[in-house]
Amino acid sequence: MALYSERRGIPITLIATVICKYGIIQASDSNLTSPSGLVGAGPKVFRLGFVDGALSLAGTYSVGTVPMDRWLAACIATYAASATPSLGGFANHLATQLQSSPTPGKARLFHIAGYVKDAGGLHPEFYFVRNIRGINATTGDYEGVTPTYQVTEDFWTRDYPQAPVGMFAAGNSQRYFNGYTPGRIAYYGAMQKLQEFYEQVWHEPSWKFRRPASLDELAAFIRLELETINTLFASSDYPSPYIGGDIQIESIPAPSGAISL
Repeated sequence: MALYSERRGIPITLIATVICKYGIIQASDSNLTSPSGLVGAGPKVFRLGFVDGALSLAGTYSVGTVPMDRWLAACIATYAASATPSLGGFANHLATQLQSSPTPGKARLFHIAGYVKDAGGLHPEFYFVRNIRGINATTGDYEGVTPTYQVTEDFWTRDYPQAPVGMFAAGNSQRYFNGYTPGRIAYYGAMQKLQEFYEQVWHEPSWKFRRPASLDELAAFIRLELETINTLFASSDYPSPYIGGDIQIESIPAPSGAISL
């Protein structure tokens, strides 16, 4: 089974991570496809357990001959048994384990998000683990599968310090999303258009619609966004429904005592 185009090495799926003042959402579609068609469905979002966090994945759905869901469950369990497990430590552990079991030419992307406690307090972090060089600025395609994995923390140390003052307090969120290029770009467009529509509805004086006021309410909006892309692929001329199936969501509420974003 694969979530992967063997011809081009492109991750075939759609994963999204959302960080807001209410907590963290990890979401994904569930289709497993090959160049010849749909081969089933499988878990792409995994709760970590040793911290308040979860992982989502796009790319080849196996490591060697082991299906990714079994391989990841074992990887998480092994790391959880270490002396002082941490979110960043797991991200690097995952990269090391993948590099020691290489599958040449196969792209893999992982979102790892959760809550971390340090001297400054309890706060969210987002780690991006991948074996691609980057994204083409013109086409949006992923470029270059590498034998090594890069690990970066992109929220707390990079994006949050640059966020506009009051952005999160006002109910906005930080989004990260990856996957099959046409689906990923369509997802970005859908988010923009839907947000414009929501703003119009929320600001209608005679109506009582409002912004999401809880993590569960926000998760319903994220589900709708991914379902929009699922629907596009269900009515397309692609050889396989590269993005589709049931939407998988893990919601991680902000723990008591977490820093207010």
